[in-house]
Amino acid sequence: MLTIQETFWQLARNKGRTVILLLASAMLAGCMAFYMSNIRANEEAVSRLAETIPVEVRVSNIRGDRDWGLNINAHRCGNLRESPYLKDFYATIYGEGAYSEEARRKEIFQKDCNVMALSGLDCIWMPDGVFTYSEGYDEGMFRTEEPVCLVWDEYAERNGIEVGDEVAFPIYALSYDMYQDVVYTPLGEQTLKVVGTSFSHENPKEFLVPVGWMRRTMESLGLEVNYNEAGAYLKDPRQLSAFKDTVMELGFIEPKPDAMDMFTGGSVTVDDEQYITSAEAIGQVIVLFKRFQIPFFVLVIGMIVLAIFLIMRGSRRVIAISISLGRPRFLCAAGCFLAALAAELAGCALVFPAMTLLAGMSVEGALYICAEFMLCACVGDIAALMLLLRFNAFTLLTAVE
Repeated sequence: MLTIQETFWQLARNKGRTVILLLASAMLAGCMAFYMSNIRANEEAVSRLAETIPVEVRVSNIRGDRDWGLNINAHRCGNLRESPYLKDFYATIYGEGAYSEEARRKEIFQKDCNVMALSGLDCIWMPDGVFTYSEGYDEGMFRTEEPVCLVWDEYAERNGIEVGDEVAFPIYALSYDMYQDVVYTPLGEQTLKVVGTSFSHENPKEFLVPVGWMRRTMESLGLEVNYNEAGAYLKDPRQLSAFKDTVMELGFIEPKPDAMDMFTGGSVTVDDEQYITSAEAIGQVIVLFKRFQIPFFVLVIGMIVLAIFLIMRGSRRVIAISISLGRPRFLCAAGCFLAALAAELAGCALVFPAMTLLAGMSVEGALYICAEFMLCACVGDIAALMLLLRFNAFTLLTAVE
């Protein structure tokens, strides 16, 4: 109880010193908040890079110089889809059709329309693309296995096709042989429901269908499924190295520029250059801040030691009198310690709103900074008092007199 009373007496007796310690504590806590918030801001910036700079993984040929018009077997695509490091898997199968009566009567296959099977509109380059859907349908149709399609509006107008119609015509899936020739695999006559239209002058496609429907149709006919384009995006680009370590487990190999194969989708290319460049720049800043984190904390503790030593140096005579009257040196130090700690806590409380409002830190983050500062303050206070109370009470009182 006497120690608590002494604490309040220390605070009230030296109001000027208490205010100075409070302001010094607020300044040091603010400096710590600024320092730590820079580390956290840069770490958050690295986390946000995944959204601002997505890392795309594309299946390519063995040489690594072609990522479209490939033979990508279903097993490899399935592995890519199931990888725990990837998200937003996409795939495309090229197709051709013979819609007109003239094309159907030809003994040799005569194509007159494209049938592009997609897992989403992001799979196809249509910078001027406009898509309309009938009621109950949207872009999600490409993620189903329904026999539905979008028709290029100009092609629909020329052939009298309207939304809601069912169209039936022979369809062929495309692949490539070892001589770089296109191989047309017949899927027979297929019936599709028209659920919307597409518009594009840059890259028009007569029919856009779900890749799931095309895959299921080929499987039902006992045909080998080959995708022509495939890829995905990393869930967390910070796991880039971990993903690359699993590439061979997924059935792919590293690109070999001197390989001869042009069309086998047996490798993957990772579009990570921009992400790595940005992440390395921010990472260097984080490493620099963390490298000087301990020296910075030591500096904060040193400043606290200096402040306590200078502010409480004038109280040594009162402490010496207490010691000479039989009060234990430890209890005398405890009163000074609690008084300093109270002033430092008040300094944290003073700067706390600035941490949350001006620095943009969360309440949890600001409390964490305050806890770190108070830990440094405890260490600094103890060190300062150990230096301050290393005197002989009798010698000090005699010298003063």
